[in-house]
Amino acid sequence: MIAIWNLEPKYTNIALEKIRIYYQQRGESVVDYFPLEHHLYDKIYCSSLFDYTDKRQIPDNVICGGTGFDLITILPPEIEAMKPKLNMGFTTRGCIRKCLFCVVPEKEGNINIVGDIYDFWDGKSRNITILDNNILAVKKHFKNTCRQIKKENLKVDFNQGLDPRLLTNDIADMLKSMRYEYYRFSFDSLEYENSVRRAINILDKYEIKWSMWYVLTGYDTTPAEDLMRLDLLKSHKQKAYVQRYQGKTNPFLTELAGWSNKPQLFAKYTFSEYLDKRGRKKKVNNYLKGLITGGNNVNQAKYGNEKEHPQAGETGRTIAGCCLRNGE
Repeated sequence: MIAIWNLEPKYTNIALEKIRIYYQQRGESVVDYFPLEHHLYDKIYCSSLFDYTDKRQIPDNVICGGTGFDLITILPPEIEAMKPKLNMGFTTRGCIRKCLFCVVPEKEGNINIVGDIYDFWDGKSRNITILDNNILAVKKHFKNTCRQIKKENLKVDFNQGLDPRLLTNDIADMLKSMRYEYYRFSFDSLEYENSVRRAINILDKYEIKWSMWYVLTGYDTTPAEDLMRLDLLKSHKQKAYVQRYQGKTNPFLTELAGWSNKPQLFAKYTFSEYLDKRGRKKKVNNYLKGLITGGNNVNQAKYGNEKEHPQAGETGRTIAGCCLRNGE
């Protein structure tokens, strides 16, 4: 009997599903792991997406893998070749960027095409989720993928976020022609402000009225820079999803996410108004004052360098910008 142990059951783990169908095709019984039946299993496969997930309970005789454990362990080729029809998956792996907060360059290298939607679409669902980290970097492949989606009349979610620096008129025209709830983009640094403004103008031109923007915080930005990015998106009637590189102990980022990640609050209130409503302005101001050292003002002060949640880029563009931000 083979046991499958997903340490983050909220997320579909593609690697574990490949293991599942590999053994099922060979007539093995495959079950989800249950600790009280540990002694009954011939093999136990465990996978984790995030390195902050508690792993202290894992026995020594378990086969472990996934980004939450390391960036080296890979599936055997015969298992990697499995194509579970989960209606979510990758058509490319890797990325052209070298973002320091993201594990993709180290884990997957430069971008390469690995398949198409028919590798993971079950032929029945009307919705698919594409987990590619930067599909716009291979423009011809992106357009071919969009043609497949349109042919099958599917609603698509590019879950990891699209790169606004690569958005062009013809890409926006293709995006507009497909069925979608909304598109996701990334705004990881104020350095990309001009690219983001240009992308929003292109999206407006093709009547894609709003998109969801992943906003990385707590990595190498200041609180002022984080607010500037969010205010820019708010002024253009976009929606935002703050991703915290640092964790829940940061009161400023906790309140920032509480405001921006709830679209109704983000649209209705400024951040200052939100803090007043919550009665948290004094607490946040005291935290910000604590950042001001060595003559810095609040516009220059950066967060502490504690590394509480180093896989923020994998959760959400999970791997650089989601939520699913999901996969293997």
